[in-house]
Parts: sequence; structure tokens; C-alpha cells
Amino acid sequence: MVSTRRGLPGRVEIGAPGRTADAAVVARAAALPVAALAQLRCAATWRSVQEILAVRDRLAAEGRRLAGELEPVIGAAGPGPVRPALVALRRALYNAKRPGRRAWPVEIGHGLDPRVAAWVADLDRHDALVTRLPGLLDQERRDAGEALRRWAGTDAFRFGVLQAGPEMSAALSRWLAGPAGGVPPRQVALRLTRYLARVVAKTSPHATFMMAALGEWSDDGEPVRWDGPWEWRGAVEPNVPLLLGLLTGLARTDDTLAALFDVRPNPSLDEDDGRLWYLTGQEDVYRGVAASEPLRRLLSPPHDDLRVRAGGAFGRLAGLGVLELRPPVADQAAAHLAGLADRLGTHPAGKALAAAQEALTRYPEAAGVPEREALRREVRSAFAALAGNDADRLPDRNLFHENAVLTTPGPWLGLAAWRPALRDLHVITDFAAVFDRDGVARLLAADLFAEWFGPGEQVPFGRFHRTLAERTHRAAPGTPAGELHALMYPWQERPPAGRTPAVPRLGELQDARTAALAAVRGPLRETPGTLTIDPEVLAGSAAGRPAFVRPVGSLSCFVQTIGPPDGTPVRLVLNGLGPGHGAMRSRVHRLLRVAGVPVGENRLLGTERGTPVEITGLFGSNVNLRSPVAAQELGYPGAVPRGPDTCAMGDLAVRHEPGGLVLTHMTYGTRLMPVYTGMVAPMLLPRTARLLLQVFGDMPSPVTDLESVFSPRPESVPSHVVRRGRVTVGRVTVARVAWYVPSRQIPRRGKGDSEAAHLLALAGWFASHGLPERCFVSSSAPGTQVRERLRLARHAKPTYLDLADPALVALFDRGLDTSGPMVVFHELLPDFEAAVVIAGGGERSGERPGERPGEHRHVTEYVVEVNHD
Repeated sequence: MVSTRRGLPGRVEIGAPGRTADAAVVARAAALPVAALAQLRCAATWRSVQEILAVRDRLAAEGRRLAGELEPVIGAAGPGPVRPALVALRRALYNAKRPGRRAWPVEIGHGLDPRVAAWVADLDRHDALVTRLPGLLDQERRDAGEALRRWAGTDAFRFGVLQAGPEMSAALSRWLAGPAGGVPPRQVALRLTRYLARVVAKTSPHATFMMAALGEWSDDGEPVRWDGPWEWRGAVEPNVPLLLGLLTGLARTDDTLAALFDVRPNPSLDEDDGRLWYLTGQEDVYRGVAASEPLRRLLSPPHDDLRVRAGGAFGRLAGLGVLELRPPVADQAAAHLAGLADRLGTHPAGKALAAAQEALTRYPEAAGVPEREALRREVRSAFAALAGNDADRLPDRNLFHENAVLTTPGPWLGLAAWRPALRDLHVITDFAAVFDRDGVARLLAADLFAEWFGPGEQVPFGRFHRTLAERTHRAAPGTPAGELHALMYPWQERPPAGRTPAVPRLGELQDARTAALAAVRGPLRETPGTLTIDPEVLAGSAAGRPAFVRPVGSLSCFVQTIGPPDGTPVRLVLNGLGPGHGAMRSRVHRLLRVAGVPVGENRLLGTERGTPVEITGLFGSNVNLRSPVAAQELGYPGAVPRGPDTCAMGDLAVRHEPGGLVLTHMTYGTRLMPVYTGMVAPMLLPRTARLLLQVFGDMPSPVTDLESVFSPRPESVPSHVVRRGRVTVGRVTVARVAWYVPSRQIPRRGKGDSEAAHLLALAGWFASHGLPERCFVSSSAPGTQVRERLRLARHAKPTYLDLADPALVALFDRGLDTSGPMVVFHELLPDFEAAVVIAGGGERSGERPGERPGEHRHVTEYVVEVNHD
């Protein structure tokens, strides 16, 4: 079955002027249902742990009461053996310890004897439960191992593991091939559990661990509706940056192959003051060469015979970077292998590419892991032919990538049920504009431009770029140029001072930020539990900010539904913000096309902020492959455009206007808005792309963290557990309940400690601090240098923890060895009970208790794009 949905761009009104949402919604569903993790829980063990903790609480409370009531009895006792025994008994009761034989008199009197006897009986029950716990844990862990075996044997899981780690996949295959009831090696079991938790609890985009689809809004009242069971297919793409790198390396020693490459002038070439300036691929600095007349003629259109026209100077100009020699395929080509194989023809590289293409075409239809492994070997052999003597340096994995998309229709979302929450999302994103770092950068850049070139002037973009780089690099902190450098390079340990006297507007902005924080954090101090903020409070705060603060025009909101069960109207939890302008839609749109699912055109609607010009380079990552959204593409150094409708960087100019800086086409005067829809974080892009987006583009700052605005995090590692309550704006939760904990205070499993003893200690610690048994855990290093926080970034990704799953507990304990100094626990919101029911969705391995056959709940996230026109 193939979807007939078009997924076309468009907008829907949400009930307020200038507030719209993209007509297409990206749905990301976990490949396996929450029943998988439920079946891995050691439920009886966890009930026993809770009972032990409850008995301990009773023993402590009742023991202290009894110890207090013994005080007058001890005082009334005369000299003799009874008094020391009563004192020893009181000490045992107070400390919840078993009284020794000589510490318990035959009769205590005062009605205490039966109560002490009951207390000792409770202590006996506690000890019996503790003694039985290890055996119960071992038995249930074996049962959980069978559940792990069933779920690990599903196609979505096995294919994902094959992509994630071939060695792990081989270990899984050996275990599954063994007799039923076989126990995998400890390390294998732990890694499989970690993968399974990733597949079920989060919408992880890796391989086949997640199913992606395009949903649409509907007019009916049902908030979320999936029509029938889903079917999925893998969208397989070669590792394009690796592929192009191998071809480029081969062309350096193969003149025949190099002759088939495309040649073009560096698109950043800009003549200024008698020199031709251009950016190199590394973009460390601008280079310049004398603009001689022969060189001008060579670089003038047409460029069809540029290689021949350059003659003997071709090699030198290519080496300098004035000319670019690129594989004959666009960065955003629809089919890289097929296009290259066609262009390279009978050349050995062309034959190798054709072989790789043939293997990858068969890969999604491969029925099992052995067949897929054979196809992987064919792809490796083809890539090895391109690598030549460096074939042994090919990576063990990621020669190609597979992502899962639904071939059946995505969900229908009831607009009437969603509209109130969408309006709240617009209020929240509008409110967040005052915290956007890029807004500050735009202010500083405009004021510095007026100082350097004059108000209302226009200069070539290259001149502006070079001047900016030269004058901000060594500028003193606290000066406007120094502040701008700190904003553009936040990892270089030069944080912005906040208020710069030389730029009065920054003072206005800081005042607006202070007022906005007061609007949300004032009530937070008075409400330690759940805080609900009226959206009108945020709207009022936004209304009073400076006129130069504007919201990002298009934002992707990553949300999950959290009820109520009848779903009218829906309530959401906001997981994060990302670039809009069709960014997520464009990635899924491409994957659907790669998988052969019919979809319509993918285009960006017009905007008041300028004609969109798209930055389409891969910048070293396959996640930047997407369907283009703009008719015009920016010619970027090192990136091969998809067609002739390209605006070279040398054609760009920067003009100063009262509202700020404007990017224009130097010849036509058209106002341009750079657009980037790749999935790599903007702060990881080359510096010129970052500059274009930060100063002239329209996307959220990469350091915007909305949760920390509403629920401030500790600025340094706390000395004790710090709890932050849930914060909700209208119908949208913007901050989950969080606990910030010094890592050193978390109970660890020491040498000689049994697994059951460690679980009891950890469960007791969780209970004493009010932490939930199921939560998400991450690591942080507040107060440390930015580079250190970047080093620990992988630990900052939340991982699922369930104290009733011994494997997850073991993984959590091991993770503390390499975590930052602070561990962050977040509530599980939405709870798994609120996961979306999809009839027949995904792969099944046993029905969940209480769930109708054929219906499973899957963790699902929606990417809703909101627009501020």
C-alpha cells in the first residue's frame, strides 16, 4: 500500500492575524511499542523493593515512637539487669536494628510488649523479603531476557542494530540462532537493552528505530487519527560526503577521472581594490590574487570550456582555490550514485558506483539480516575500489544510511482540537524572541557597519565579511566588536557582557529580558509545584519590548500530546525548537521520495523578509540531504549547486537600513533571505554560512533553550538535590519537573555489592528525594568552560531509566563513571499511557496486558511549523 497524500506546502490559519501553521506536519513514531519496555520490567521484584522500603519506613517511625515511650520505663527502672537491657532495646528500636538476646527483657510492661513483638515481627518480614530479593530478581531477569529476545528479533530492531554496529549485530545474530532460553553475554544484554530503550522511549532518528511520515490537518474532531495499520520501508542513501571525498582523492592521481569532473570559478570570488578575493574550503581566511585582465577574462561567463581556456594555469588556479574541481553531481542530487555512474560511464570508478547503486537498490527489499550483510559487503567492495590503497581505512559502518518512512498515510490531526494549543505555541515563540542571541548579533553588526562604512551605505558582502573578521577577532571584551565576536563564536570562552554602554539598544534589550524573566520566574518562586501561566501574561510582556525585537519568522516546534484522554482540546509538551521554513518537512520529503513514496513538490512560500535563497551544501553530513525549498540557491564554496539558477556569493551586497542590515543582490537590488534547512546545528556550519544566517537569515539561535528561560537551572553544581517544578503556558508544558543532583551523591554499586543490594539502596535514595521510578536522565557540567560542556555533549542527551529494569539500572550506574558533575532527572512526560494508539502499528511481539489485539501504543512526536508573518 502506498500513500496518496501529497504533503504539499501550504498554511492553515489558527485563529489570529499573522499566525499560521504549516499545512504539513512531520510525525515521528518510535518503531516499537511501549509494551516492549513494559515486558522487560521485573514487576514482582519492584513490588518487593517497594514493600521493603515501606516496611523500613514503618520500622523507623514505629521504632522511634516505641523508643520514646521507653524513656519513662527506663527512668522508673531501678538498679539491676533490667535497666541496661531496656537501654539497649531503646537503642535498637531507635536505629531500627534487631535487638540482641540480652537486650530484650522478659517483660517490659506498660502495654509495650505486644507492640515491640509486632515491631520485631515486622523486622523479621523485612529480613525475609531482603533475603528473597536476589532470587526473585534472578528469576525475573531470566523472564525479561526472553522478552528481550522476542523484541530484539523484530526486523525494525535488527535492521537498526545492523546500521548502528555490525559487531553488535553479529552478536545478536549468534544469540538468536542459539537455543531458546539461552542467555547472551552480559555486555551484549546491556547494549541490547540500551538500544531497545532508545527505540521505544524516544523518537530516535537512527536507522529503522523510528518511522517518519508527513501528516496533515483535518476538519474532524479527532485530535490524532491513523487510518489503518502502518507499513514501512527503508530509505537508503550512500554516505555522500565520504563518496565525494573518495572520488576527489582518486581524481588527484587519475587524470582520466579528473577530466570528467566539473570546473567552475570559486562562487565567492569578489573583485575589490584591484584584487580578486575568495574563500577557501576551510574558510579560515579570505585569500586574494591580483585581478589581472587575463584572469578577469578567464573567469567571465561562459564557463563551459573553462578547463581548456585556463590552459597550463589550470592546475595552479585549482590549487589556489580560484577554480574549483568538483565531482559531477550536485550536493542535493536526487540520486548521487546513479548520476555519477552515468557521468563517469565506463571509467572503473563509474563501474564501481554502478555496483554500489545496484546493491543499495536491493537493500530495502532484503528479507533478513544475512542478505543485508551480503549487500553491505558488496557496497564495501565498491567503495574499496574507489579508495584504492586506502581501502583498509574505510570506516566499519556508515558507508550508507537507512532511515525508515511510512509507505502508508501519516496521521490526520484535528485542527479544531489543536488550534488552542497552536495559539499558545505562537505566544510562546513570540515571547522567546527577546532571548534570541542572533537578534543581539544583528543589532551589533548593524551599528558596527554604520561606524565602519556609514549609515545607509552598501558594500559587497565579501568586503563586509573581511572587515568583520579583521576587526572583531582581537577586539576587547565589552566593546561592541568584542561582544559580536562572543556571540558569533560562543565556544571560544568570551561570553557577552550583556550591556554595552556604547550600544544603547543593548541596554533596552537587557531591560526587556529582565522584565520577561520576571513575568515567568516571579510566580515560579511562589509555586514550588506545577505552575500554569496565562498566555496573556507572556503576550503582555512581548507587547512592551523594544520595536527592533522581532520573532523568528518560522519555527519548528517539536511536541507530544499529553491528553486529556478524550483529546478535546489537546494539551502539548514542547520538547524543543528548531529551524522552520520547511526544514523537517524537507528532510522527510526527500526520504519519502528515496523510498519511492509519491509526494508532491516541496516549496517554501514567499516571505516579507526577502526572496529565499537556499544554502544547500552538505557540509560533511548526510543529514543535510533534503528536498530543496527555494527556487534560488546560493553558490557556496565547495558546494555543487543543483541547477543554473544560482546566486554566487560574489553577487551579494550588504546595505544598511534604519531597521538593520539587509542582504541584497548587487546587480538586481533584490532583498535576499538566506535559508538553511539542513539538520546539522547552525553552530557547526562553516563560519560564512553561520554569518549569513545569523545576521541576515531567519532561524532560532542555536543556543536558545526555552526550558531554561521558564525553569532556571543551577548555575553551578548544587550541594544537594534541587527540584524545579513543571511550568505550563496555557495548554503547552514548556518545562518538565526536573531534579538537579550532584553526581557524587548518587548511590553507586561498589565491589562486592549484590545487584539486589544496590537496587535497594538506589530505590531508597530515589524515594527519599521524591524522584520517580521511571524518568529520563542526562548529565551536565554547569560553571565549566564551553569546550568542556561540548566534550560532555553526548552525555547531555536524555536516556531512559526504569528502576524496575535491572539492565537499565546497571547502565545508569556505569554511565556515572563518565558523567559530568551534575546529573539531571526529568519526569516522564507524557507518560507511556498517553502514547498514541496505532492500530497494527509497527511490529508486535506479544500484546500488552489490557490492550486490544492489533493495537499498540507508540511514543510519537510531531513537528509543527509555526509562522509569524
